[in-house]
Amino acid sequence: MSPRERRARPARGAMESLLRIVHGLQAAGIVFGALASWGVTRDWPAPTAFAVVGVLLIATMPLLRHPWGWVVSLAVQAAVASLTVFEPVWGVVALILVGLWIFCFVKARGIERQRRAAGLDPRGAPGS
Repeated sequence: MSPRERRARPARGAMESLLRIVHGLQAAGIVFGALASWGVTRDWPAPTAFAVVGVLLIATMPLLRHPWGWVVSLAVQAAVASLTVFEPVWGVVALILVGLWIFCFVKARGIERQRRAAGLDPRGAPGS
């Protein structure tokens, strides 16, 4: 099968698109959180924990295309919030980032619900 004969990837739905954006923002925030925790404590578990959660955020992005992908993303949100144990100030950042995730999740559900009600494919493909 040549590259031209590959099947086109289905359109991304609102849920996948919005949660991918949030994961990217969180990964960027975690980089700065890891740098801050290293600068404050110089203790290896904190930056390592930040790095692990950052890699987890990026690694779970492809799973968001599945209908159950949001459940995996929710579990990663718990990991993002748990970093507060290593850096207490991170609690404020985590509150904002997890709040953004909740907002995007609710918004995406609403968009997909409206598309279904209109008889359209919730992923953005033309309805049949």
